Amino acid sequence: MNLEKFCFNVVERKIAVDDNKHSIINLDEKSTFLPSDYKAIVREDNNNVISIVKDSYKLVRNAELIDLLLRELAMCGHTFRFDFAHSFVDSNRMRLVITFPELKLHDSESDIALSAYLHNSYDQSEGVRFIFGAIRSICSNGMVFGEVLSRYYSKHTSGFSFENLSDKLEEAKEYFPVLQNRINRLEHTIVDEFLMEKVSDKVSKRLAEQVIAEHEIGKISQWKLYNRLTNYVSHELDPAYAARYQHKISKVFAL
Repeated sequence: MNLEKFCFNVVERKIAVDDNKHSIINLDEKSTFLPSDYKAIVREDNNNVISIVKDSYKLVRNAELIDLLLRELAMCGHTFRFDFAHSFVDSNRMRLVITFPELKLHDSESDIALSAYLHNSYDQSEGVRFIFGAIRSICSNGMVFGEVLSRYYSKHTSGFSFENLSDKLEEAKEYFPVLQNRINRLEHTIVDEFLMEKVSDKVSKRLAEQVIAEHEIGKISQWKLYNRLTNYVSHELDPAYAARYQHKISKVFAL
């Protein structure tokens, strides 16, 4: 995978509704079709319709976002790399993961590098999102720190910018002691029935049953459970679904 795969072009096309009077619709002649407040988003390389959206929808192309992001990253003053193992792209949606290997947290076993997740969609499933998280080096778990660190979000009706990304990175560094303290607390707090109920209710009962046995409740740390959950989500689920679960896990563990 490379950045080129994320940058296929998409275009807007008119939508013409049959008026049940004319045998042929002529897009240049408005009298031959009914007016519509909608338009089509079409992938240009294969001419496939991705979605039908309102005229107020502002098309934000992956290529434009990535170009803007690269410009901001070049001026951020930190080393970065793209993590394609935790990224994905299809016609409808994409997630691109950027890791900052020099900006690290840690637990008792591993370094945890700060990462950022860039999301975009062409089917209105989500707006543009840029969220801080982390990648744990020992097992490559993808984590989202959506409850603590700053994030960007924009609907496709209002535009988007990475304004002051360098400042946001510096703010993220300032929160490292808060995150580190939270990680330390989770490492020294045992999983109890109350937490398991929250995981089952807020994340997934089936996922909870996949990663912890009944006899381990009351014995393993909350941090170990957190890493089992994020490890399963990162490596066993389709990347297109992983982000949703990462956000839910983040909320349950207050990260």
